[in-house]
Amino acid sequence: MIEVTIPGWGEVRLKHLVLDYNGTLAKDGHLLPGVGARLEELARRGLSLFVITADTNGTVAAQRAALPVEVLVFDGGAVAREKAALVERLGADETAAIGNGRNDVEMLRAAGLSLAVVGDEGAFTGALLAAHLACRTMEEALDLLLYPNRLKASLRG
Repeated sequence: MIEVTIPGWGEVRLKHLVLDYNGTLAKDGHLLPGVGARLEELARRGLSLFVITADTNGTVAAQRAALPVEVLVFDGGAVAREKAALVERLGADETAAIGNGRNDVEMLRAAGLSLAVVGDEGAFTGALLAAHLACRTMEEALDLLLYPNRLKASLRG
């Protein structure tokens, strides 16, 4: 579990992390360097990790083999609704979400803590507006969860 008290926001207790794949964890379908080790550390700290994706490049199964994540693949028409539904099923207040695309907006709105990643593929402006924070890279986003006191500076009221 990840816990931090943010002045003016309250207590944040996260048990789950829901992640987009392409544009966040991966570029052109291939896992970004440094991301795997961060996900492993988050899992060691007690977060359950879920990757939910339309799998644009068809590579998620091979790329996630060594990662401590559950992967859910949905077709392009259903993935936005399924991402948000997963956050709700897990418990929105106990779930963080990270995404960058149009199909991540509902998930980002639903999550108790949401991070948008700009990365090399850019970010849909609606995703940026739906997220609590925007990060330049996936590594930065995951580091906010690994070092949760960093969240205080941007989210305090």
